[in-house]
Amino acid sequence: MKKIFAPFIVVIAVFCLAGCSTKFNIAAPYKNITVIYGLLDQGDTAHYIRIEKAFLDQNKSALTMAKVADSSYYAHLNVRINRILVSDGTTMHDTIHLNQVDLDNEGYPKQAGTFFTAPNLAYKFTNTLDPLYIYRIIVTNYATGEVDSANTIILSEDPTIFTCRFFDIPNQQFDFSSTLPNTVFPSFAFSYADPNNPNALAGIGGTGQGVIRFNWVDSDITTHTRTPRYYDDNLGYQISSSSFAYSKSHIDLYYDLANGMGPAPTNVVRLIDRCDFFAYISTPDFSSYYNNAQVQGTGLTGSEIEPLYTNILGANVLGLYTAKADRTDRITLTTATVDSLIASPIMQQTLLVGTAY
Repeated sequence: MKKIFAPFIVVIAVFCLAGCSTKFNIAAPYKNITVIYGLLDQGDTAHYIRIEKAFLDQNKSALTMAKVADSSYYAHLNVRINRILVSDGTTMHDTIHLNQVDLDNEGYPKQAGTFFTAPNLAYKFTNTLDPLYIYRIIVTNYATGEVDSANTIILSEDPTIFTCRFFDIPNQQFDFSSTLPNTVFPSFAFSYADPNNPNALAGIGGTGQGVIRFNWVDSDITTHTRTPRYYDDNLGYQISSSSFAYSKSHIDLYYDLANGMGPAPTNVVRLIDRCDFFAYISTPDFSSYYNNAQVQGTGLTGSEIEPLYTNILGANVLGLYTAKADRTDRITLTTATVDSLIASPIMQQTLLVGTAY
């Protein structure tokens, strides 16, 4: 199963948008710039690497070129991954060869817009990811002779390595029943410590993100139909070499949930369901990219035509090739919390009347 990792994906997506700066030479000669993007996750059964061209030509509009697939893909690439032992950093164990696939056929269609939508190509492999190895991607362009490469470790999703409060306590419940001043819910904390790779998040530190997904059901009292809904409360990013911890005041959670649910539609009452807690981590390479993107800015206000950070080695290449890991669990709200939400004036317009379980 391919898991969705939306919060980190959103940040990575601006990698391409960062090219929309006004500071570039529109009369510059055409030049191939390769863009490589890969975010490996041990929990996925299929792994995809995007490899495309940047759009720049002195005689053609970039918007026109963006509509043409030939302007965005190379015809003759060899893409492989060498697995190297983490323990010494040099011994090559084996090689994985990647095949080009159409992501439409993989269940990931490209969104409609300025850019062409077909073909929607990437390079795929299905091997199980092993944290005992460094995964070195090597991209050889047969037409130009250029060779680009990058390394990434693999982050483990083993609960003895990627530990998380709430998930690892049997029968844990989520209690934010009190709205008294200065009350906060118990820290949503997680940490990463791999004995086989103790320096996995060393240096600048890895990036962590916590998200609480509030689930509920819209129940139509006229038609008796029930429609599942949810709201994601993003607790934000942190950078650390080992541990991450989030907390939030109870009153803020009430306001967040009320805003996320919004006023109930006509003839609809709400039934609260259990909450999903998501813990995400990524590597120091992701942290470096994220920090540089924050400083530089993105989109039309970006300071340069390309991002200030790339971990791809090569003459005419940029991108980000790294790894992530995530853990999630569904947590039941305490009875006191449900009762408090139903009675709270903050939640009045949501028409919350009970639970879906």
